[in-house]
Amino acid sequence: MLLTERDPCGLSGAFQPCWRGDHDSGRWAEGGFVLLDVGDGALRDLLSANADLKQLRGIALSHGHFDHLGGLHTVLGFLRMIGYSVELPIAYPTGCLEAEGLLDNFQRLYPEPPFTIKRLLLRDGDKAALDSFTLTSYEVNHSGSTAAGVLDPIPALGYRLELGGWSLAYSGDSGPCENLTKLCTGADVAIIEATWADETPFRGQRRVHLTRSEAEGYGSLAKEYRLIHSQAG
Repeated sequence: MLLTERDPCGLSGAFQPCWRGDHDSGRWAEGGFVLLDVGDGALRDLLSANADLKQLRGIALSHGHFDHLGGLHTVLGFLRMIGYSVELPIAYPTGCLEAEGLLDNFQRLYPEPPFTIKRLLLRDGDKAALDSFTLTSYEVNHSGSTAAGVLDPIPALGYRLELGGWSLAYSGDSGPCENLTKLCTGADVAIIEATWADETPFRGQRRVHLTRSEAEGYGSLAKEYRLIHSQAG
């Protein structure tokens, strides 16, 4: 997901499962932007949208699953190639081993890149600055899963981004939880995952994603909302 300083509402979007938003090149020329998650294909989508990566002001990762940070190394490598030369803040949940490992490996491979990485390890309620954006973290309810079933909970955060009196709520991946209510209430725009169709049979399994109706319920707490990962509509 990308937000710009010039027109954050018009450029709300997501890399999973697709890019959404206004991609005319003029909007990239003014101000900076931040990324919320960088799944596989993030760099491809950014370049297709004529993004000026030298205007990147920060990255916030919601959790460590591959579809949310699988493109991190590629984006960092491209920044190195184009001579990105300012400090890059990267926020992620405390205890997110995947983010730590990817960053450790990048910095081991390239010990003297033209830019520095500022790691921001966040817990529930923490605030951080991504250049002119203010980021507030909300712990959410998420776990991995395999063919064997749902695994143990993992460090996962939703985020509220604020800029000049405007705010966006981003759920990341989460099952139903109280913090999603807090996160979405009053936001100008809420971006909510809606992985499951309403008729999905859960058969008592612990919930780590939202149904479409649940996502719409949280989204309705904001002034405007958009659903991502949705299987319907």
